[in-house]
Amino acid sequence: MAQQTPLFRFKHGDHACIFYRSDDSLMEVLTPYVAEGLVKGERCFGAQKPDILKRLYYDLRFLGIDVDREIKRGALDFHTENEIYFPKGIFEPALMMEMLLQSIEDSAQKGFTGFRTAGDLSWAVRGWNMCDQILGYEDMVEKCYPGRAATGICQYPIADFQPKVLEDVLRAHRLHLDARPDQVYRSMHVKYGHCSAEIIANKFDVNPYYYYVVEQHRPQEIMGWGISPDFDSATAHIDQIARECA
Repeated sequence: MAQQTPLFRFKHGDHACIFYRSDDSLMEVLTPYVAEGLVKGERCFGAQKPDILKRLYYDLRFLGIDVDREIKRGALDFHTENEIYFPKGIFEPALMMEMLLQSIEDSAQKGFTGFRTAGDLSWAVRGWNMCDQILGYEDMVEKCYPGRAATGICQYPIADFQPKVLEDVLRAHRLHLDARPDQVYRSMHVKYGHCSAEIIANKFDVNPYYYYVVEQHRPQEIMGWGISPDFDSATAHIDQIARECA
């Protein structure tokens, strides 16, 4: 069953990676992420495997969203991976970035409150062997989204990628979620220049509490921790601790 509201919320400028171990665990993040964007008046755009796209539309309908209407008015604009990443038969990161920047501008001109993206990158290891190009593309997105009315998540099936590639993916994202289907708790990792933070919540609680801890890198030291009744206040406390420790 799809969640109606996301456990972790994203704001404009955020660019996150999600490591998932099953389609079910991916849908626990993807469906509420897209649903939230539609509720906020954003244009939701993405590239997904055909079976995931089918499940996404089913879940959105289950939540009461008129999928056909949202598609018709341009608010729900999802395609297969080949259509987005290989329009000319090859993956060209620079052209992909040009398309994203133009889409952000077009979304604002058409009255949408933001541009929300979700892309699955599993094709990079399915016969294409394009991990190096993907990492370069991720670096460009990470530099592009901050300061713009755009939010993005990049999806990686963890079993398909070599550990070294996943380490590089982590370095290319400020935000990281690990979608584990076998765990009650889900966490979000947030990177700052001199420290990092982790936010943890029970994914089954209707009104979960958010536990957080902030750790300094050098020297390695816990700088602060706490419990908040909602995600926004947890992130506000984390930001404050990070500023004070700078």
